[in-house]
Amino acid sequence: MSISRSAAAVALLSGLTLFAAPAHAQFSTTSAWITPFVGGYFGGSLQSTNSNADRINVGSSFTFGARLGYKFNPAIGLVFEYAHATPTVTLQGGDSNGVRLNDINTNVYEGTFNFYFGNTPELQGYLAIGGGASNINGTNAVGVKGSNTQFSTVFGLGVQKFFNDKVGVTLDGRYRWVNVNGSGSIYCNPWGCWSYNTTWYGSGEVTLGLTYKFH
Repeated sequence: MSISRSAAAVALLSGLTLFAAPAHAQFSTTSAWITPFVGGYFGGSLQSTNSNADRINVGSSFTFGARLGYKFNPAIGLVFEYAHATPTVTLQGGDSNGVRLNDINTNVYEGTFNFYFGNTPELQGYLAIGGGASNINGTNAVGVKGSNTQFSTVFGLGVQKFFNDKVGVTLDGRYRWVNVNGSGSIYCNPWGCWSYNTTWYGSGEVTLGLTYKFH
């Protein structure tokens, strides 16, 4: 999925929630909260250097996880996220076009600074900027589980709507880039190995979660 398509989906979904009418309650300027969430993972692709395939495509998948956050004031907060997805992998182009490989497991551990905007604490949008680590694992050519953890950066957009001083919902969309080591890297599965020369792998995530404030 391209960066532009992911960004368009995030912008559309975020914009729809802005029509919700704000509730009227007492809200603190600082708060700690947790948000379990579900949603969709939208994979990118790796440029293959093999003669029988042009790209290694990572597909879409259900994703789930949780965020733990703390709001220092009405404008700035710090958020930690864990997310898991199991997308499919296929080869594109050449003699291997459309061949499906083993699914992979992705685990994201990251932190972001959230910059909030909006006229009321009941309904606010935010920008999320940060980074962390992305773990990608699967099965290699001899059937042994393999795991690879790399540095990632992330940019996100979201909307939080609170119904009272404790409970609300959060719609969040983000795009992240993972450093996958570039030229000379190899992806393996029981059918063989494919080399690729992509340095940064990009993927998108759109989720909806239930937010609960501790205070």
